[in-house]
Amino acid sequence: MDEITGRFLAAARSGEPVYITDVRRGFAALDKTKSFTLDLALQRLDGGLRVFPLRLPFFAEAGEDKRRFVIDYFMAEAYNMLSSLGGRTLTLHCSAEFAEGAILFDSFMQGFGVDLPTSRRTGYGKCLNVIDRMLPALFPNASAKDRRFRVEMSSEPVPDSPLPLSTGGDVVEVFTRAARDTCGKTLLGIDIGGTDIKLVLARDGRIVCCKEYDWYPAGMSTVEEFVTPVITLVKLLAWTGKADCAGDAALANHFHTALGKDATVDAMQAAVDAAEAMYGSCNFLFDGIGMSFPDVVVANKIVGGETLKTRGMRDAWGEKYDKEFEKLTHLDDVLRPFVKKDGVVGIINDGPMAAFTAGVEAAVSSPDDVQSGVFAHTLGTELGTGWVTETGAFPDIPLEVYNFIIDLGSYPERKFEPDDVRSLNNFNTRLPGTLQKYTSQTGVFRLALKYLPHSRPDILASLREKGFIVERGGGLYVPTAPRDMRKPFLEYMMELTEQENDPDLDQIFEQIGVALAVTGLEVDYLLTPAARRRTLFGRLVKRAACFERMRRGALSYDQDADLAVADETIAETPLMRELGASTEYTVAQFAQAVGAVYFANSLLD
Repeated sequence: MDEITGRFLAAARSGEPVYITDVRRGFAALDKTKSFTLDLALQRLDGGLRVFPLRLPFFAEAGEDKRRFVIDYFMAEAYNMLSSLGGRTLTLHCSAEFAEGAILFDSFMQGFGVDLPTSRRTGYGKCLNVIDRMLPALFPNASAKDRRFRVEMSSEPVPDSPLPLSTGGDVVEVFTRAARDTCGKTLLGIDIGGTDIKLVLARDGRIVCCKEYDWYPAGMSTVEEFVTPVITLVKLLAWTGKADCAGDAALANHFHTALGKDATVDAMQAAVDAAEAMYGSCNFLFDGIGMSFPDVVVANKIVGGETLKTRGMRDAWGEKYDKEFEKLTHLDDVLRPFVKKDGVVGIINDGPMAAFTAGVEAAVSSPDDVQSGVFAHTLGTELGTGWVTETGAFPDIPLEVYNFIIDLGSYPERKFEPDDVRSLNNFNTRLPGTLQKYTSQTGVFRLALKYLPHSRPDILASLREKGFIVERGGGLYVPTAPRDMRKPFLEYMMELTEQENDPDLDQIFEQIGVALAVTGLEVDYLLTPAARRRTLFGRLVKRAACFERMRRGALSYDQDADLAVADETIAETPLMRELGASTEYTVAQFAQAVGAVYFANSLLD
């Protein structure tokens, strides 16, 4: 066994992370007599070609542990590439003299389930499900063969000839136009997340109201369960808009309780029903609805279907899941009756919405800062990723960075089933070492259970006493019923970190920062964005103390890591400044929803 692979395996067995960036660097330095090159040639969705050369140690005659580690590394590289870029065809190029090439091709075909239907794909194959749903949306007139991802093997090398992911356009103009001329319009921004939905209603260039609703979509078994709260909220905000437009204080007061954070769907619907009984149909239409949605979106259509939010539906429908999910694909059509005839409904992924929101604000005072585009992440239930290029485009790629496998080590933490707080295994794919368990609220929970039992047993005891952690069948879990404890658990850990200034607590958020630094390097490697800064949105960064610890951790791994937080300091546009001045709401809470308002406005002529 070569020395470098031996070191990686020793670290993995001892429970240490083995980051994919370090493995790539280590393998790239291997002597050519002990290694070979395999090229991953990807025909992108836009027709461009990218070639990723991988140097790998010889392993055909190696022991099982080394063989497994090298194959796992190769599979992770391919998986991250396809999860971010998507593609139409992947060709593996390797000299015929190396037996390893055929082994890796067979591993890919079996591990990704290339020839299987979507309902039977597991693990790595989930990213192919997303691609196979994207292809018909992007190429509706393509042949059946071209509407499905293909994989080939070749011994002939292909030169790298990358094309830019987008061309034309002026990103500063895209951003500045979005916040322009909001007076005389009624715009609704919706930010859908894994633990809550946030809405902002804006009319005549001011915020009429903000609304937050907690939910647990991963526990829903039908699209109807998912869509019903969304439509009820839209109806509620339509009535609120009508009351504001008419200056009807009595009507506005009728919805006061329903607009509260704790109002149930039934309570909101009852308020809507009562208003209809008193006033008749609402007949109030929006000029535009903008929506931030936590899944892959192409041409206004939701085409991913492999996130935690839809896990309940996948489990309930099995082989019929695609047919059920298709109802959610066309959510834009469901929302269209709520806008005017010449109005717009615009849906994009929550990551791009974060990047768009940051860009709109920055373009007001510092247009030079966004000339290279914007790259952003949302840190909440999972890690969202958004990219607006230097040409002002949203690339039509999956950009499912939360699925990246960044850790090929930490073997002891792989033994737990995915829902166990201590587990490294992805909720959706069951693959270990993905960002889902490192940079989201789940990462906070996991790291708390990793570090605190020995260093702060008092805090561990309090987690149990407060009901944030329960033991069931030998596993440890965060309850989601009868009360969803995820938000309270996260808030508790953030508050403690801010108050105590304890190194044992600090390392939780520092390690999240390290994972973000690894993420940044992987993004640079795969996507080569011109934007260097990573702007962070979401619950995990709403406390300055927690963000500073993340930043410290990121810099400890990559001295060039450039993290910025989206808080009150980014507020430059009128609506965002109004939100920043609120004593009831914060920019960290509702920035994405305000961004969705501006996104809708940008689509209007």
